[in-house]
Amino acid sequence: MKVLIINGDCITKNSSANLCHLAYIRGLVDLGYEVTLLSADSKEYDVDKSMIIPSSVKCIYYYGTTIYEKMSISKNKRKVAPFARVDYYTNKSKVSFKSKLIDSAKHFVLSLYGVHGIYKKFVNKAKQFKSTEVYDYVLSISTPASSHLLAYKLIHNKHIRYKKWIQIWEDPWTSDVYGFSGSKKIENEERRLLSLAEHICYVSPLTLENQKKLYSESAHKMYWAPLPFYYKNDEQGSTVNKYNNYGYFGDYAPVSRDLAPFYAAAKNIDINVNICGNPSNLFAQTDKITIYPRLQLNELKPIEDKTNVLVFLCNRKGGQIPGKIYQYSATYKTILFILDGTDEDKKVLKSYFEQFNRYIFCENTVEDIERAIKLIENNDFGNVKNEPIDEFNPAKTIMKVLEG
Repeated sequence: MKVLIINGDCITKNSSANLCHLAYIRGLVDLGYEVTLLSADSKEYDVDKSMIIPSSVKCIYYYGTTIYEKMSISKNKRKVAPFARVDYYTNKSKVSFKSKLIDSAKHFVLSLYGVHGIYKKFVNKAKQFKSTEVYDYVLSISTPASSHLLAYKLIHNKHIRYKKWIQIWEDPWTSDVYGFSGSKKIENEERRLLSLAEHICYVSPLTLENQKKLYSESAHKMYWAPLPFYYKNDEQGSTVNKYNNYGYFGDYAPVSRDLAPFYAAAKNIDINVNICGNPSNLFAQTDKITIYPRLQLNELKPIEDKTNVLVFLCNRKGGQIPGKIYQYSATYKTILFILDGTDEDKKVLKSYFEQFNRYIFCENTVEDIERAIKLIENNDFGNVKNEPIDEFNPAKTIMKVLEG
């Protein structure tokens, strides 16, 4: 059977989303599917060479890098942009006038590209793609949402033949945790893309319910399936160190995730912690807490290998589930699962994940995180089993997507 994967960005840029995209592809390959990948060319991008596309995949690339991307630090071999240091207790950001001016200029330039922003050029290039193959499945994957726009254009212009088209939305657009809720243009375009869809797959039960309410006219097409893990860690041994090593690996911009309570609890209890992600200047290093920016996989692996307690932090709002939890669930390591969001969000997430007896749960407060850390330090795991969850392997998760 044949599958066409449409990915509107460079798939080998280091991001959790791209790791999930590659895991979907691996799942299809493991199941024996013949996979074609239509994606953005990696030229001009800072790619992670340790992010590997299976050799059996037929790759078709179109160059669509914009002038804005070439000039932008954040998109072209970027340095880590400085984030405003945040006072979590007064909730005030100290952002300079110059930073605000630069941000305003960037938003203005981006607006000139239209609702799909910098991805519009790639869509205009890639819509030339034609194939005589009959694909059993066409999977358009966002982010970015332009993947779905490209899929529609190829179908509408009869450039591809297929049996079933599935839009996979790893993140919603309007209600994304990073904040697009003020844009009516984006809401209208998201509504249009969903109306064009045949099947719509989300990766969180919370996102599914939110989207059904927001776009009720397309609710009958919607379902959800968990994300796959990218690689499985078969090492069963715990750290050889005398003490536990905790690791938080992921971004933690305050608008999306509040890492401050964990940081405070770690300082109070005096545990060994590595924090790897952006922004890397919100917290001060100590003799026990080491701060790194986002690292490439080959740089991150030695730190992960020395870690035996993985820290997972839920988003503050939006209902999206960070993909790290699925990767962590493929290890034999202890997982500290920090709940955040509304009471209803936390209830739904805990109800789903606690069925696996895999996680040490706590609320995102200093006091409850300290309670959970003390359980871990005392090896008081109750019925929790620190072993991989096969439910999230790539082959099983992609089957759930295909079957709907």
